[in-house]
Amino acid sequence: MAFLLFVGALAAIVLFAVIVNRLTGTRAIYLETLQFESGERELWRDERSDFAAVPHLGQAASMSYARMRRHTVVWSDRRIIVSQKPLFSSRHMITHQIHFTDGTAGAQAAGEAFGGFYGRGFTTIAATAKSFGQVNHKDCVRIKPTQESGAKLNLGEALIFTDHLAELQKSLA
Repeated sequence: MAFLLFVGALAAIVLFAVIVNRLTGTRAIYLETLQFESGERELWRDERSDFAAVPHLGQAASMSYARMRRHTVVWSDRRIIVSQKPLFSSRHMITHQIHFTDGTAGAQAAGEAFGGFYGRGFTTIAATAKSFGQVNHKDCVRIKPTQESGAKLNLGEALIFTDHLAELQKSLA
């Protein structure tokens, strides 16, 4: 009986998610089918990187970040796109998009509730600065969100771990 209740609860959660996605128009967007904006060009790509969102409130006193190399990060001249393969899929679903504040539409999308997740299918973060360095002796890019974007998403900073940090710095120079 307990197993049937568990299965029923899981079915209810899935049904609720489907209804919310239909009402809000949210759908998965995949990296393989993503069209760059006109004039936008890819500067760097790493298919074996990791992305971590560090919360502003409720952060653990000590954090460690495992390098599972599960994310694909595409850095263009206008934005950073973070994607990950869902279970049993061959395509990369976009999970985050990061825009540096320069008045673009991405910065506007970051101002919406939940970073514009509902309606687009991925979270948009407006950022002010980036720095290169190490966290827990692992090479990474530290991205500082704007105060407004950080408050809406409870985001202190975003980290992109990569084995090719020198190559990224060179491509951005």
